[in-house]
Amino acid sequence: MMIADGGEVMKLIRRQVNLIKYINENPKAGIKEIAEVLDVSLQTIKSDLQNMHEFMQTYGVKIEILPGNQLRIQGFEHITYMLRATGMMMEFSLEKQTMLFVLMQDDFSTLQDMADALYVSKSLMEKVVAALLKKYPEELHSVRHYGIRSIGSQLEKRSRFVEIMEPYVKGIDFMDELKRFNTNHFPILQYIELEEIFRGTDVIKYLQKIKDFSFTDEAVCQFFLHVVYMQSSYRRWKVVDVGTTFSDIVHGVKNELAYLKAAEEIVCLLNMSKENEKFYICYLFMILRKQKISDENSFVLEMKGVVDDIFDKIYTRLAVDFKADHELLKGLSVHLYTTVLRKNQLNTFSLDYNWDDIRYQYPLGFEMATIAGEVLLQQFCYKVSNDEMTYLTLHFQAGIERLKNGEKKIRVLVVCHYGMAAASLIAAKLQRVFHAIEIVDTISMQNFAQLEDIPATLIVSTENIIEHKVPVIYVTPLLAQNELKQISRFIELHCINNSLAVAVMQATVLDLEQADSRNEVLEQAVGGLYKEGLVSEQYLQSVVERENISSTDVGAIAIPHGNPDFVKETKLVIIRLSKPVHWEFSEVSYVFMFAVSKEQFTKNFALFSTFYKKLVRSNIRNEIKKFGQDDVQEFKNNLAHLLSL
Repeated sequence: MMIADGGEVMKLIRRQVNLIKYINENPKAGIKEIAEVLDVSLQTIKSDLQNMHEFMQTYGVKIEILPGNQLRIQGFEHITYMLRATGMMMEFSLEKQTMLFVLMQDDFSTLQDMADALYVSKSLMEKVVAALLKKYPEELHSVRHYGIRSIGSQLEKRSRFVEIMEPYVKGIDFMDELKRFNTNHFPILQYIELEEIFRGTDVIKYLQKIKDFSFTDEAVCQFFLHVVYMQSSYRRWKVVDVGTTFSDIVHGVKNELAYLKAAEEIVCLLNMSKENEKFYICYLFMILRKQKISDENSFVLEMKGVVDDIFDKIYTRLAVDFKADHELLKGLSVHLYTTVLRKNQLNTFSLDYNWDDIRYQYPLGFEMATIAGEVLLQQFCYKVSNDEMTYLTLHFQAGIERLKNGEKKIRVLVVCHYGMAAASLIAAKLQRVFHAIEIVDTISMQNFAQLEDIPATLIVSTENIIEHKVPVIYVTPLLAQNELKQISRFIELHCINNSLAVAVMQATVLDLEQADSRNEVLEQAVGGLYKEGLVSEQYLQSVVERENISSTDVGAIAIPHGNPDFVKETKLVIIRLSKPVHWEFSEVSYVFMFAVSKEQFTKNFALFSTFYKKLVRSNIRNEIKKFGQDDVQEFKNNLAHLLSL
């Protein structure tokens, strides 16, 4: 942590943190671009970088401004760690100070009381309080001559306290972190006793020993803040009413007995006698993010219908097939169970990430989260909050990355009427030959006939299966070479179709009203890639030279591409022309430029080969003509489906 002149700890404002985040995500961006994105002046960016110079140096990071307003970054690998540490140094706004002050009071506080406690003028405090009353009308109450007080429920007060305090607590040393917060931001130790911090730390140590479930670091800090505020409330206030709501919420949920047992132990550690607090602690167990859960398979069974519906709708709209991604299935099931079934009366906790950061960083993952939100609204009348959308986006983006990296296993169900010995032989050989598959089960035809849902992407069967929506490949126990080739082709095509759909959904679509020549179109296509730092400046020339050697126009489409050596990161660019441009042999209305890095080209040549082969088919080209220039998202959806056929 940086110590400024005079021994004070440097406090970063939100704009400075956002500046560091943007540079971390866009290291090639210049000052002009950053200023436009953050909506500030060039001079503000320069001043912020200068003011943070010593702070960044303490983390081994140095950012210099070069001629042309470009940046030179030294120690880039340390920026992520530096960002994690900035939470402790975030400026604690007067609005947050005021809200925290009110939360720690049992009765009304006058404007003068608050102004004196926070060392500001009464007139300034009056403006801050007016803004808070407008922002939190259901949590704050103001009475003339008496002042302002918190009227929220215990749930609202505790959740608000955790939300305010969480950025400044990392869980490495709770006592040290609260003392630091007390010194640098707000005199919290006037309202929380050291013994309460010690007991809270003991509770966390106990919590971390429970084997049935383990929590994320974020969740551990939230739990600690909850129990600290609970203790402080009982000591300071005359009446603390938690209510009976939480006993109703906990009743009947999975892990109920484990939750209750742990909650009873925690109540004892906190020296509390309130029965309802036991259920409140169980409620915290339900909503806090888990690192892992011992019985997660039961959550998968419970939420299977919902997740299957989400996956079906994602495939229908975006042509991305997640049905074989068991890791995503488990993660979503646990998340949705502990989110949806806790009902609207339960609050969520926010991430360290800004909502718009996630939304724009992962647009395809966000689109999938939106689809999931629609399903949840239809099935549960549950409206997903922005924070929940952020979590869902991260789940889906992880699934997308697995698709792109080829790590996802294709789930195969073996149906065999020769007996379990033959079925086991088939399964063993398939797993030995194909590392990309996972055998979900080996069953008889009789058992297969009783299945309502098939938990697989492919069925490998020794017996005829009539009219089934899951693809079937027929084999003998010998697994002859031609049978293995069929399975191999299915695996390759399945993976390629998924990857193509992902590439299309993440593509950049440009609409050109007017272009006078082929080269002008190519300049537009490559210009966007170069601005994003995805290709080097030599890439455009390599595309032009490639077109001069052998033009890539086929009917109404063109498929230009350049030298992979000049591509830093793979990206598909699609240009839709309002007026066709004469290419070489035809009038072109659609241009598909797949800029492929050498690494990706070497790793997955079949993907790009299939992309070009599919686009030149006459039936696909004819269908593309029908798309027109309507909504970009709809265009991507239609194209992804077309290429998946």
